[in-house]
Amino acid sequence: MIQKNLIKALIGLIVFIVLMVALGILFEEEMALGTAWVVDRIGFWGLAGILLVTDTLVTPFPPDILLVIISKTHLAENWPIYVGVLGCVSVIAGMTGYSIGRWLGHFQWSKRLFGQFEQEHHDFIQKYGFWAVAIGSVTPLPYSVTCWTAGVLNIRWTTVLLASILFRVPRIYAYYWLLTSAKGLFN
Repeated sequence: MIQKNLIKALIGLIVFIVLMVALGILFEEEMALGTAWVVDRIGFWGLAGILLVTDTLVTPFPPDILLVIISKTHLAENWPIYVGVLGCVSVIAGMTGYSIGRWLGHFQWSKRLFGQFEQEHHDFIQKYGFWAVAIGSVTPLPYSVTCWTAGVLNIRWTTVLLASILFRVPRIYAYYWLLTSAKGLFN
């Protein structure tokens, strides 16, 4: 199961990077204008607010778009700071999603939906919960779903926080680096 998810994540990452590079090459001027417009209107803290919402709630908006915005605007001059702040915001959002999952876990429909699974796989969840959150932190799949599920399944708060810090923040940095250096591979 873990190997299949890692393969899917790797394929998703490659498709995302190729798509972003292709769009960046084909529409470089338009992307520069569009990203500058977004930053001029809402600023960096607006971008951080968007990430807070998208990594807390289950949305179809990939937060990696924000990394593209940083890379195409004046924010790129201080990218290590901005990307680091976004990584921290993402972890805060994940922990908020975890809290939502814990709250949802008290409802009867949630207990019916997850209860049997949790009872049958309790030892597995407790033993590999850290790695499940770690994988969910680095894949292109919604991080919020990982955190909500961890909350519903009662994975320890400290386990989710540690996996998120150790894997989500470096993932944000790695994706930024891949996005900004991948274009050189295609020139």
